[in-house]
Amino acid sequence: MFTDIDIGYSTMSIEERPDLIKESDRGAVIVGAALLDSALENYLRDVFTMHRVSKKNVDAMFDLSGPLSSFSSKSLICYGFRMITKDIFDDLSVIRRLRNRFAHSTADVDFSSEDIASIVKKLKCTKSAQDHFTKTYSSLTEEEIVEWNSSSEGNIKYAKAIFCLGVQCLEIEILECCTNFIREESSFSVYKQGRMRGT
Repeated sequence: MFTDIDIGYSTMSIEERPDLIKESDRGAVIVGAALLDSALENYLRDVFTMHRVSKKNVDAMFDLSGPLSSFSSKSLICYGFRMITKDIFDDLSVIRRLRNRFAHSTADVDFSSEDIASIVKKLKCTKSAQDHFTKTYSSLTEEEIVEWNSSSEGNIKYAKAIFCLGVQCLEIEILECCTNFIREESSFSVYKQGRMRGT
């Protein structure tokens, strides 16, 4: 019976978890996307385990040349099978594009850029953070104050702060989707087994 499956998502302790806000802007986006990629992979691994796919085959799917090796493919398969909502999928797609922009640009890209800040503010996962986040950062512009100096005084860029909170919110939403999906799959499996036995 599938009801005894443990959800393997939360294998990282608080101490092991990277603190996105302490990362550089580039690091926050790249590491944030990696956390979400990992959350999707753990979700899919849980589902495959529930369906008794061998560890060897599961590992092959996520291997470097496997069909689920990329952030994009994991997002698409989860959305295609309705394992995540459209809002989550849309945010993951935007964050993936932001990650690519931050990772592959030779120019300076950071959260003080108006176009980056605008993209971050439009993410659905940052809406709650924007509504409840108290702006405690410096009123000086980024040109007037060096980021490390601002950080040493406890100030952070607003767009970076809501991005980091948004990533955490998105991780929680993915975990909730995983929990609900596995619960529904388990219930359906129990129902199906009962019908096959004629009970």
